Amino acid sequence: MRTRIIIAVISLAIGLFAGAKIMEHLGREYIVNNFPIPSGTLDDKDAYIKKIEIGLEVPEKKLKKVKDKAKNIILFIGDGMSMSQITALRLSQGGPNSRVAVDEFPYSGKVLTHSANAIVTDSASSGTAFSTGIKTNNRALGVDVSGNPVENITEILDKSGFVSSVISTSEVTHATPAAFVAHASSRYLSDEISIQMSNSNIKNILGGGRKFFMTEEDGGVREDGINLIEKVKANSKLITHKDELEDIAQYGSEQVFGLFADEHLRDTNTPENHITEPSIKEMLEFSINRSKNFIKNGCNGFFVMAEASQIDWAGHGNDYEYLMREMLDLEEGIKWALEFAKKNDDTLVIVTADHETGGLLIEPSDPRKYENLDVKFSFNTGIGRGSHTGIPVPIFAMGPGSENFTGTLDNTDVHKALLEAAYQDSSGSCVSN
Repeated sequence: MRTRIIIAVISLAIGLFAGAKIMEHLGREYIVNNFPIPSGTLDDKDAYIKKIEIGLEVPEKKLKKVKDKAKNIILFIGDGMSMSQITALRLSQGGPNSRVAVDEFPYSGKVLTHSANAIVTDSASSGTAFSTGIKTNNRALGVDVSGNPVENITEILDKSGFVSSVISTSEVTHATPAAFVAHASSRYLSDEISIQMSNSNIKNILGGGRKFFMTEEDGGVREDGINLIEKVKANSKLITHKDELEDIAQYGSEQVFGLFADEHLRDTNTPENHITEPSIKEMLEFSINRSKNFIKNGCNGFFVMAEASQIDWAGHGNDYEYLMREMLDLEEGIKWALEFAKKNDDTLVIVTADHETGGLLIEPSDPRKYENLDVKFSFNTGIGRGSHTGIPVPIFAMGPGSENFTGTLDNTDVHKALLEAAYQDSSGSCVSN
C-alpha cells in the first residue's frame, strides 16, 4: 500500500511538472505569436551615435608573391552592393539553395571601405583607393589628401603594354569610372574630368553622359564653353547606339567613346532610348574583343573596369525592383567574364563593391513567425531616400593572384593585390595617342 502511495505521489508530481512545462511552452508561443509589432519611423529606431576616430595608419595586408601573372584583368564594381544585395538576388532567382555567378568564384574575402576623412565613404574616395592604393577624402578623385595627383592602375599598366577600358551604367564622368582615369579635387568637376578622359590612353570608354561633353548652348551641361563632343568626333570614334558595338574592326586603333545616353543608361525619363543602350555584358564583350585585337598588334594584355553604377541608386531610392534589375545586369556580365576566364587561364576576374547603400535587410514578413516563407526586403537608412553605410563589402576572385583577395582587406589592398597579380615589364605604352 505504501509503495502504491509513493508511486502515485511521484506520478502526480511528474504530471504536474509536465503540465506546467506544456503550459509554459504554450504561454510562450501565445506571447511570441501575439505580441504587438510597434510602428514608427526611422527616427524611432534603437540607435546610438558615437564619435569614431580614424586614428592609426591602415595596416597593410601581407600579400603572397604571384608567380604566374595575369595578363588580363577584369574588375567588376557593384556600386552600393554588399552581401544583402547578393543574397536578395539569389533568393529572387531561385531561393536559398540556388546559386548566382559570384558563388562560382573559388576565393572570397571582405573589404573595409572607410575613406581618409570619414567612416562612411563615397564612391570617389573608394574608387580612388581601388585605382591608386591610397586613402583620400570623400569627393576627391585620383589625388591624395593634399590634392596631389596619384598614378592610377590604368596609368601604371599602360607602361607595361596593357590596353585599358572603362565601362559604366552611369555617366562615364561619374565618380567610379572617373577614379580610374582622372585626377581632380572634386568628383563634381565634370568638365575637367571629361577633358582628361578625352586625353587619356583608355581605348574604350563606354556608358552614358553625352550632356557632359556638350555646352549648355548645345543642350548639354558644360560650363566651360567647350563642345568636347566635337573634339571626341575629330580625335576618337563616337558611338551612340549599341548596334555599333558589333563590328569592332571599323574602329582600328582609335579611342572609342560610347556615349549611349544623355545622362545615365536606362533613364526612366527617356524610355524611348533604352532599346539603343547596351548592357554591361555587351559593353564588356566589345571591350575585350577590341583588346584582343590590340594584343595581336603588340599589347601585352588588357585591364577592364566595369561598374554596375545603379545598384547604388536603387539603394538611395529604396527601390527593390530597380535593385534587382541592376543586379541582374551585373550578373550577366559576370557570367560572361567567368566563361572567358575559364578559356583564358591568364585572366584574373574580381567582383567587389565600393560601399553598401540603403542598409538592405532580409527579414521574415512577420517577426513573430520565422517559419513564414514570405520575406520582407527593407531599406533602413532613410524613408524614401537612403544613404551609404559603413559595413564591409565582399570581394570574389578567380584567376592568377586570387589567393590575395581572401580574409580582410582594406580597399587600398585591392589595388596592391591587383598589381601583384598583374604582369608588368618596362615595354612602355602600346596605345599612346
